[in-house]
Amino acid sequence: MQMGGVAGGIYKVCDWLMKLAILNLIWLLFVVMGLGLFGVFPATVAMLNVLKCWVRKEECKTFSYFASVYKQSFVKVNLLMIMTVAVGAVLMINVVIVQAMEGLLRVFVQYGMVFLLLLYSIVALYIMPVFSHRPQGVWATIKRAFVISFLHPVRTGVFVAGLGLIYLVIRSIPGMIPFYGASLIGMWTILMIMPILDEKEEKKDGQEQRERERDVKKDIWEVRNDTT
Repeated sequence: MQMGGVAGGIYKVCDWLMKLAILNLIWLLFVVMGLGLFGVFPATVAMLNVLKCWVRKEECKTFSYFASVYKQSFVKVNLLMIMTVAVGAVLMINVVIVQAMEGLLRVFVQYGMVFLLLLYSIVALYIMPVFSHRPQGVWATIKRAFVISFLHPVRTGVFVAGLGLIYLVIRSIPGMIPFYGASLIGMWTILMIMPILDEKEEKKDGQEQRERERDVKKDIWEVRNDTT
């Protein structure tokens, strides 16, 4: 029997809280299985894929699907994130080096490097959700994350603000970390970024369909010309 009204709303909230808590525990398990650092990124990609299924109301067995995505993405996503972290580290080192400069040039270079680091940090936030939506090569993923983040500045601002709010809430209630530390961030990420990615997929599919139809019409026209 389905519940409606306030009772139904409370039930849905409790159901989602339970599912997110379980998913967070699974995420922690696979992080440990990946020896900590190397388990974080594939576990996060797997978590985002599970959340995407839930939001779309698609059928998936949570643990087995999580494990499958984790295994398939382990090597590629770790290489991707090592590259991402390495570039970020280089930018941070350059900011530190600029501090040793003197004169007016130091001010311009310093602010320029800080601005570049902030832009890169925003792009980095999009990398894992972009990869989880469509696994690609390292540079293709980074390029797509860059384009999406700057084509949607308002959504990007709301996304970053939401992440900051979640961080403040979790920081004020440390007991939430084992149950919602990762899953809440993942849920917010899916809700904010998945519509953009789906929209772009629909546009691409529509363009490919139009190109196929155009090719078919061209072939038919050529056949008719050959028969006359």
